[in-house]
Amino acid sequence: MLSESEQTNLIHARMLYYDFFNGLLVFEMLDERAELAKKQIEILLYEPLNDTAKNAMLLLYDELKTHGMANFKDEFSRLFALPFGAKQVGIHLSHFYHHCIGGESLLQMRQLVKQSDIRVQSESFKETEEHLGFICGFMRHLLEIGNAQLAKDVFALSKDAFLGFIAEIEAREDAKLYVAIAQILQSFIQFEGEYDSAIA
Repeated sequence: MLSESEQTNLIHARMLYYDFFNGLLVFEMLDERAELAKKQIEILLYEPLNDTAKNAMLLLYDELKTHGMANFKDEFSRLFALPFGAKQVGIHLSHFYHHCIGGESLLQMRQLVKQSDIRVQSESFKETEEHLGFICGFMRHLLEIGNAQLAKDVFALSKDAFLGFIAEIEAREDAKLYVAIAQILQSFIQFEGEYDSAIA
């Protein structure tokens, strides 16, 4: 049984991970995240989830120190946005569950979002509520305000999509930085699944 301070520290660590992924999975946020991502990695390296995640963080940290976000932006566009070349990596729930964008899972996600105080700011965020980057930011917010049940419901809906996302990135031979992000995400999703099972 965790103490109250240990539970608080764990929630803060989970929030940090979700915010880290949020900043790297939303294209519009990349420019402003270089320094913050470095600081986040420095904190996460104190207690990495495993050696694979640690090595991936070190690779990302070195890239951020050397080139900032330039190569992240290039790779992001190549993997998630450009329709030419290799198969585009999906970044929406419906891509993985319904082989489209805007399917039933978007409606399910919107129902969950309606249970919170969050609304998509369409002026600054061009994607919908089923975008995996949005979901990471939403999860961070839910943990911050202590809405554990809604966070659990959102994770249950999105977990398999995150696993599919990881697999699609790892299948791309032209990916490097996002493979490292996928490795960290893989370790974190596994941790989150175990955490949810433990408190069920």
